[in-house]
Amino acid sequence: MADTLVLHYDPDIPDQATWSHVNQHGELTSRITSGTLADAAVVAEQHKVVVLIDSANVHLNHVKLPTSNRQKMQRAIPFALEDQLAEDVERFHFVMGKSESDFGVPVAGIHRDTIETLLNAFNEAGIVLDAVLPDAICSPITEGQWSVLVYGDKALVQFHDLIGTVIDTINLPLLLESSLNDAEIKPDKIACYYLEGEAPPMTLEQTDADIETVKIAYNTHPLVIFGGAYAKAKSLNLLQGQYKPKRRTSGQWYRWRLAASLAAVWLVLYLGTALFELNRLEQKNNTLSAEIDSIYKKTFPASKRIINARVQMEQKLNELKGGGSTVGSQFLSLLTDSAAILSDQKEIQIQSIDFRNNLMNIGLTANRLQSVETLNEQLNTSSTIKAEIISATSEKNRVNGSIRMQRSGA
Repeated sequence: MADTLVLHYDPDIPDQATWSHVNQHGELTSRITSGTLADAAVVAEQHKVVVLIDSANVHLNHVKLPTSNRQKMQRAIPFALEDQLAEDVERFHFVMGKSESDFGVPVAGIHRDTIETLLNAFNEAGIVLDAVLPDAICSPITEGQWSVLVYGDKALVQFHDLIGTVIDTINLPLLLESSLNDAEIKPDKIACYYLEGEAPPMTLEQTDADIETVKIAYNTHPLVIFGGAYAKAKSLNLLQGQYKPKRRTSGQWYRWRLAASLAAVWLVLYLGTALFELNRLEQKNNTLSAEIDSIYKKTFPASKRIINARVQMEQKLNELKGGGSTVGSQFLSLLTDSAAILSDQKEIQIQSIDFRNNLMNIGLTANRLQSVETLNEQLNTSSTIKAEIISATSEKNRVNGSIRMQRSGA
């Protein structure tokens, strides 16, 4: 499985981000890098992309609602949070996580302008996003533990898997004191993550003496902390509802658009040519069928009904064979040996064929006498046929004639 590209992003600095690849075990597999979104696009190819957004741009909360129906809860959430937002709730996009008995329903809300600006920035850079998660709920946390992650002048405080907030570091003591006083179940431990080389916040020393405090230094950037824990926050992915990704690609689709377009054009041309050829062959088949019917009528004028000329012709020829009679064999032999020559005469139309006493008389019409004489000469070039013109009369630019054929040497 390809590693996921995880980016830490602050919408207030729209063209900048910090990123690293993370494997399925939560381990960073590339160095932490900061740069432009265009730089990130280069390493985003063939990877899923998850953005951890600065939670100062997200309203994180939890509400208890008198219903367990998810659709009703989704409709009720904006009204439940209306008093806590400075702007009209209609201008916010809300997502909710799995309901918890102690906290209710975890909720994340983001201003529509913020999420749309973010999506436009990544889209312009050619990066397709799989998820946008609030960074305040991406720290490691266990049962009975709170987490505090200090980064710059902000502190990310997490009370439960999907319950967290962000606050200025200077106000962290007040938040912890208030949260501990309001907590029905106090934590056994508070883990504090801080940048290596900087002093951990002194506020932890002021917490309840019965609560263990653990200080953990990280280097370079909090991505080393987020990488192992962001996956549990995916139920509060902000890309839901109208912002749900319409497609998931490796990021290389734009490289193949020209080839795909050419392939589509080629396919249309191929199908068009194939249909044209099929139609042409169909017309040719109809023409040949009509010619076969015409030949059958001329050869067997006594037959009144034609259902399948080919089959009926075979039946008639089998009758002429008569189980191997000499008369049938003579007729078929002459017909077979002369067929190719007769069919090549474009100016001659066969009107009748008569076979008696081992002689085959062919009644024909032509545009000119020379055509009849040419046919007679060509028939005599065959080593098995002896032919002669019996009659040839001309009237109104048309020649009616008769040629008699017999086996050579008969």
